[in-house]
Amino acid sequence: MKILILTLAFLISFSSAGSAEELILGGLFQVKGENSLTAQEAMNGAILAVKKFNDASHDLKIKIDLESPTDDQREVIEAVNELTSTTGISAATGVISSETALTAGPAFQAAQLPFLCTGAEIDGLTGPETSNVFTLAVPDGVIGKHLAKYTYATVEAENIFLIRSTMSDAIAGQAESFARNYKKLGGTVLKQLEITTKDSDLSFIIKAIEALAPLPESDSKTTTKEMGATNFIDEGAVFITQNRTSPPEIQEIEAIVILASTKVSAELLSLMKEKKINYNIVGGTSFDAVTMVKPIESWPGNIVYASQASLTRPDKLVTLFVKAYTEMFGTKPLTGYSALGFDSISLLAHAAGKTGNKSANIRANLSATKNFQGVSGNISFAGRSAQKPLYIIQSDSGKLSLAAEIQ
Repeated sequence: MKILILTLAFLISFSSAGSAEELILGGLFQVKGENSLTAQEAMNGAILAVKKFNDASHDLKIKIDLESPTDDQREVIEAVNELTSTTGISAATGVISSETALTAGPAFQAAQLPFLCTGAEIDGLTGPETSNVFTLAVPDGVIGKHLAKYTYATVEAENIFLIRSTMSDAIAGQAESFARNYKKLGGTVLKQLEITTKDSDLSFIIKAIEALAPLPESDSKTTTKEMGATNFIDEGAVFITQNRTSPPEIQEIEAIVILASTKVSAELLSLMKEKKINYNIVGGTSFDAVTMVKPIESWPGNIVYASQASLTRPDKLVTLFVKAYTEMFGTKPLTGYSALGFDSISLLAHAAGKTGNKSANIRANLSATKNFQGVSGNISFAGRSAQKPLYIIQSDSGKLSLAAEIQ
């Protein structure tokens, strides 16, 4: 289904190229469904990149053809077919859902059209059988590993309650990597619960957390201290930890780790707040979603979560991006996926070159890209997978800040 959202001024910028070369790109963004608002931000970032490029370039203009399927595999394939049949198209980008990427990637491969996947995090999209598929996001296994180290070394949570979901391959991958690496570091998973159905009653999780709550009285004495972030680039994160003169007989939860869908994560925060369960919360990249903004803002304590980009990073390119996005769409970007949408278009334009076959150029040049300065950080490709930073975002009673940038 075509999405007709471009303004008249934007359409004019497409058609005013005159004698300039034209780079035609396809965009596949699911602006419907559970993650529609986040996908909209990624698409907005892509649209902004097209405008910025066209405003700055005189000899090459970008035109983007946008499609918006639902999660249904048949719609995804139909949308890919629409894009690949576009006259003169050189490459496509988009998709933040890993499940959709598993359908779209092979379809673009079959059409021999280069496809840069914007935000899907599942490992294995760039296998030997998909030579036209490239990925930009940090993959799930790396996310889980970095998040485990941050939880153990910086949050100093040696005993955690882990909530994980098997409903998404990418989230399941984050959870598996997190649990494996956290245990290697010496951490203890006091309790692990899995969510295996879409509409689970989450009250069983609340009861399990309450069952591990500390006893009202204890012979052990505690002192509190502020612990700053260590071993990472940014040392701005602060957590309150407890040091015991003698350990209790029962280990206590030091953090609750939630690696589940956006919907489940939001519901869990709401239920825990209602029950006055106030532990440090650690979340995966599903926390970096538009629908998570209010639940995170209303959480009374600390939350740290992984993100593909930081919109508060002290970098001129980030500042300019946020300003331009706000001016164009009337609201500030809320998630890192907006930055990935912008960077996807910028990378394709960079790799396409100004002469020659642009599809062939993208296929050859994108995988050779090194030290590309994007809104989401310094980007280099190893094969067809981007190597870029992962960011840890901290919310202290709703106030967001960059806690760490991990390369």
